[in-house]
Amino acid sequence: EILAFDKEAYYKVEALFHPEGTPEATFVKAVLDRRMPDMDAAREFLERCIGARFTISSIDKKEGTRTPAAPFTTSTLQQEAARKLRLSVSQTMSIAQRLYESGLITYMRTDSTNLSSLAINTAKQYICNSFGEEYSQVRQYKTKAKGAQEAHEAIRPTYIENTSIEGTPQEQKLYELIWKRTVASQMSDARILRTDIKVSSDKGEEKFNVQASQVLFDGFLKLYLESRDEEIKRLRTELAQSKNDYNNLKLAKMIEVSDSEMKNAKQRLSKLVRDVNKCIGLLSTEQTTE
Repeated sequence: EILAFDKEAYYKVEALFHPEGTPEATFVKAVLDRRMPDMDAAREFLERCIGARFTISSIDKKEGTRTPAAPFTTSTLQQEAARKLRLSVSQTMSIAQRLYESGLITYMRTDSTNLSSLAINTAKQYICNSFGEEYSQVRQYKTKAKGAQEAHEAIRPTYIENTSIEGTPQEQKLYELIWKRTVASQMSDARILRTDIKVSSDKGEEKFNVQASQVLFDGFLKLYLESRDEEIKRLRTELAQSKNDYNNLKLAKMIEVSDSEMKNAKQRLSKLVRDVNKCIGLLSTEQTTE
């Protein structure tokens, strides 16, 4: 699949809009609904938009939920530590080994997402006392990997009531990551209002797409955000309004951005790696540390 991939370059157009009647610092990022085959086509579109009037042509709102991720297995800990803490696999496992030997976390080589009854009850007590009962939702995760050792536990703090530890900065950060992931797995779903907005101009049929969200109830997001969910940090509550609120938009900036399908190749490679890890199962947790 990777060898057969053929790189295809393209250009996309991004715009920043300022909704009339809002503070000057309020900007909305939008992306054109079609790609441009080359720079000339992109520039032609930009020139055509000079002096154009932009308005919101449609708004679609849907309420949904986000569910917390399961507690860490070896592979998910390695992935999240790489993204959040910029740690290599060997660094992550070396630090986790020290935490385990110090009695601070459970065994760090596991493909199970199970938590013991003691861990679940301790997490529930902490959540209720710290955030309120509405933030608590007891969950027991089932491991999807074939041949997973369900008798084992996920990677979790030995004592969940210990919200922090002494140690090196890296040890403290990895412990915090494990602690937050564990506790968040026992918290309520987040409720989110997703808003899709179409922006039209009077100088063409193309439309700009704006996607925004508003957190109605933060749930587990109060404590933990997965790396792939960092976009939620930029939730624009000002966009979850009625169409009449932002009927007219003033163009603040528009640019063409060079891109390529190589990103899609990397995504497919990442998927292949994940598929291979699923096939390997527990063997993927038996990596040696440097």
